[in-house]
Amino acid sequence: MFPGADLFARMKHFNVIGPQVRRLRNQRAWSQNDFAIKLQLLGMENATRAKISKIESRLVWISDDALIFLSRALGVAMEELYPDFIRTAKRLYEAISMSKASRYGAFIFGLISCSQLGAGVLDFAARMASV
Repeated sequence: MFPGADLFARMKHFNVIGPQVRRLRNQRAWSQNDFAIKLQLLGMENATRAKISKIESRLVWISDDALIFLSRALGVAMEELYPDFIRTAKRLYEAISMSKASRYGAFIFGLISCSQLGAGVLDFAARMASV
């Protein structure tokens, strides 16, 4: 493992649909509370404004039944909840793995992959971890 790997691991997200859920909700001009109420009316018992916030921030895992509720409440096919790069990926596992890493974690991983920049990034990460 490389220095700062534990920091990289902590930046992982738990779902890939959060940004699309936020975009679709905003297109309908719904607040998070409005959306939670719509989900509750459909039968999603644990739907709260806080839960919607955590879904959109990618801080919680999404179950298959929650996917169904989200897609029905938004009036879209479940496939539309996923980003385009995942729907069209030839290597699906890699696309999903990269999308679950935070934008900073993916950036650091990409820099480490470059031989010239990797040494500098590893040195920087080691210094930051010791601060």
